[in-house]
Amino acid sequence: MRQSHLAPAYCIGCGCDDHHSCDTDYGKCTWIIVDRELSVGVCSGCEEALVAWQQGARTAPVMQARASA
Repeated sequence: MRQSHLAPAYCIGCGCDDHHSCDTDYGKCTWIIVDRELSVGVCSGCEEALVAWQQGARTAPVMQARASA
């Protein structure tokens, strides 16, 4: 049986991803919310980005940099 591989999700606040988490006061970050289909989310180090998420933001800084390159 073939396994599907999901692309890593990136944080819309800081750009961290599933393989490169950022440091918080409580250790490594975790996802507060993540959309696996779009490969973006908001990590626990970027709670302030939840407002942007609720307003429809679905692009991480790293994705924006790739699009403009």
